[in-house]
Amino acid sequence: MLLIALKYVLWVAPRVGQVLLAGLMVKRGQFRQYPIFLTYTVIQLLRFAALFCIHLLGNREMYRRAYMGAELLDAALAFCAIYELYGHLFRTYSGVRRLAGMVFRCAAVVLLALAVVSAATSPAPDNSRILAGLFTLDRGVNIVTGGLLLLLFVFSSYFALRWEHFAFGIAVGFALDSSVALVAFTLHTYWGLLGKPVLSLIAAAAYNCSVVIWLAYLLSPEAAAPGAKLPVPSELEGWNEALLELLHQ
Repeated sequence: MLLIALKYVLWVAPRVGQVLLAGLMVKRGQFRQYPIFLTYTVIQLLRFAALFCIHLLGNREMYRRAYMGAELLDAALAFCAIYELYGHLFRTYSGVRRLAGMVFRCAAVVLLALAVVSAATSPAPDNSRILAGLFTLDRGVNIVTGGLLLLLFVFSSYFALRWEHFAFGIAVGFALDSSVALVAFTLHTYWGLLGKPVLSLIAAAAYNCSVVIWLAYLLSPEAAAPGAKLPVPSELEGWNEALLELLHQ
């Protein structure tokens, strides 16, 4: 009973935070800078409303399919929101930004190919094959987004780039959510159904923490990210010029 109550609390609580988050972003004009992240936040609220209604109907199969579809949409929007962060961080370096765009497009093609292969090679019935493909795509997007976030942090640290305060918070929130989700998925393959309830609660708690991080960074005064230094443009400009020459060839 306690686990069920905790499950509902962790399911509803972040939606309250996301309502505040979306409202503040619109009120402060942040939606102009981060339209994809705002779209992601609004879709999360719509997803909750739809899944909650299906849950009340008690149709488990319909809920399972709707949940996988919603997870896929969430992963795709998170993927795009991270690309939005790359655009902000490297907005004055068109070569690096164009290279990041190429990397994102290639990653999307590879992920779609993996999903199709997973669905085609699954021995399950047709409906389950589609779900297997969606599951593979969802996990793949989580892995790729985690790697892209790590690369983003490494780049910004190496070149001493100055983050926008809220952008840094968005990146930290996504990094926490994707890393915990991947750890939970890995442990689930070892523990099976026995560990699923606990791992689901851990993943839900991590997402709650991500929403708190986004709200905290949005509410705090605008400032440079912790540990940020003055930009050192010479080295990055050299990389940018070399990339532009390479891309023009």
